[in-house]
Amino acid sequence: MAPTRRALLGSAALGVVGALAGCSGASDPQAESARPQTRGTEMDPTVVKPRNPSGESVLLDGSEANDENKPARIGRELVTSADRADELLVAEGVSDADRERVRSFLDETDYETETVYVSPAGVESCERLDIESVSWQPGRVEYEYCSELRPPDESCEADERVALALLFRLPAVLDARLTRTGASGHSPCRTTDTEYAVIDGNATVPGNETAIDTWGDDG
Repeated sequence: MAPTRRALLGSAALGVVGALAGCSGASDPQAESARPQTRGTEMDPTVVKPRNPSGESVLLDGSEANDENKPARIGRELVTSADRADELLVAEGVSDADRERVRSFLDETDYETETVYVSPAGVESCERLDIESVSWQPGRVEYEYCSELRPPDESCEADERVALALLFRLPAVLDARLTRTGASGHSPCRTTDTEYAVIDGNATVPGNETAIDTWGDDG
């Protein structure tokens, strides 16, 4: 005997309810928030800023280094695995403290859920950078910063520039390919946690925000 119209409508309704029940876990806000995001912004990013007083690169690429080949300097890069992190070398001119910070930072990164963005930078010897935010999406990373004087107990030389390496820990799993990076900054910092009150004649004068350090295409 052919099924009645009521029976067909009832079975269809049960099918819809079953489909919705099967998909309920996919829309769980907690599950979504726990997943690494492929794009986003951190206003207080996890970052280390080792410096090399000699002005030479802070990080070197040890993947092809041998007795005849010196390690090449590291440019802008997304570090996506522990194996790649192990290939990054810290230059000899970097302090032992900064050397240890870099190694610990790379070793403590969970590359199953995180990516490290590495970018070279430069700064006056008596200044330091405060990173205000970092934004990312596939193939693209940008950050914002301000600069301020270092504390008086930090040794520095006026009118000398030093090399920095900025290592950001991004809470996202990104492909290693980079097509565009950027940085924008201002000086001095508008707000600061600096506790010292004495600022000498080398103080940074206020300036306009300037977008710098952009390369690649918009792809």
